[in-house]
Amino acid sequence: MKKLIQWSLLIVLFGTITPAFSQLEWSPAQKEVWKTETTITDLFMKGDFQAAYAYYDESYMGWNNSMPAPMPKSSMMKEIAYEVSLGGKFDYYNAVPVVIWVNGNYAYADYYYSAVFSDKDGKKMNEHGRWLDVLMKKDGKWLLVGDHGGSDPSPTK
Repeated sequence: MKKLIQWSLLIVLFGTITPAFSQLEWSPAQKEVWKTETTITDLFMKGDFQAAYAYYDESYMGWNNSMPAPMPKSSMMKEIAYEVSLGGKFDYYNAVPVVIWVNGNYAYADYYYSAVFSDKDGKKMNEHGRWLDVLMKKDGKWLLVGDHGGSDPSPTK
């Protein structure tokens, strides 16, 4: 019963917050940043990793919540290659922007995501969480220079 009440409160809270954010009017610059974010996601979903990596600056440092320290682009690429070699895949991914800040050639995007993965045996795993991506405009193209986030912890029992 306690879990039912907790989930009900979360649904009500999320239901009141989401419409407020979904009705925000983004500026052209904010839309351009978010378009970069969705392009990267689409490329990863299609399995076109090299094209997705082209949106990561060589100075990129990313920090997943599950990692002890930030890692450079080269390590991120190795980690993804390893995960792909295990036979898993994304079935679904959706991200909802919460904040997109742009100032000249610098931007960050805070967003909430939900995803469904399948392992090599077809077992489905759901995940949701938050990320903050930092971008820099270089030669007219937005590139990721850093990010931090990951899946939300499971509720305690």
